[in-house]
Amino acid sequence: MYLAILRYKVPREEIERYRSDHIAFLKNGYERGDFIVSGKMFNDKGGIILSPLTRRGDFEQLLKEDPFKIHDLATYEVIGFDPSRFHPDFAPFIREREKEIIELHPYTPEWEKKFQHEAKVLKEVFGKNLLEIHHIGSTAIPSIVAKPIIDILPVVKKIEDVDKLTPAFEKLGYTVRGEFGMPGRRFFIKTKDGKRYFNVHVFQEGHPDIERHLRFRNHMRTHSEDAKAYSDLKKKLIADAPDDMEKYSWGKEDFVKAIELRAFLWRTPK
Repeated sequence: MYLAILRYKVPREEIERYRSDHIAFLKNGYERGDFIVSGKMFNDKGGIILSPLTRRGDFEQLLKEDPFKIHDLATYEVIGFDPSRFHPDFAPFIREREKEIIELHPYTPEWEKKFQHEAKVLKEVFGKNLLEIHHIGSTAIPSIVAKPIIDILPVVKKIEDVDKLTPAFEKLGYTVRGEFGMPGRRFFIKTKDGKRYFNVHVFQEGHPDIERHLRFRNHMRTHSEDAKAYSDLKKKLIADAPDDMEKYSWGKEDFVKAIELRAFLWRTPK
């Protein structure tokens, strides 16, 4: 289940002319069963849509049909929403989740080698727009188990220029996902024979998520007790639900947020 937060980019007057089209978009979503709740924000600066869909990409694709989005009048932020944390009345709306066997592997230095090889290829694609490129995520943290998918974080001067590189990324075998629920990001995935091998998260310099990712990685590399706790949590989640990716992701959320806060305090002078 996902929650989409709509934020207007323009004054209300510019929104009004497309409001009836937006309402028709919502109505179609309700009729298909893709939306179960929608409404305005209290400050009237946007709204929310709650969806029972279990794949973020499917929801993202639907939101692109909103006239507010088509005419660049608003942005959407998509957040994973676990209804069990709120009220049992949401339960009947949840669709059966698609099953996907989750594979966790012990850390191997081969992951760093794969990152280095792919980073070299990506540097050629980004050219002079690239400032830095980092290996992030669990495969960048020795001693913990991880899904064998390499997460790569390139930092660029201008994020808009990345949009011009779609043909180059597709030639390398990547699928282009746009922001994919994270404003200011450009997201690309590379799969082969149904398996994902690389996630590429591109941010413009100064984006707060750059530091967030790097702080988390660096903290886990230097705090073995936290790394072990994270690894143990992953194993437990897999044991409880080996083929439920949404439950696996939600199960890690609180732990990751707590570590992100600890990492921020660890590196922030008092």
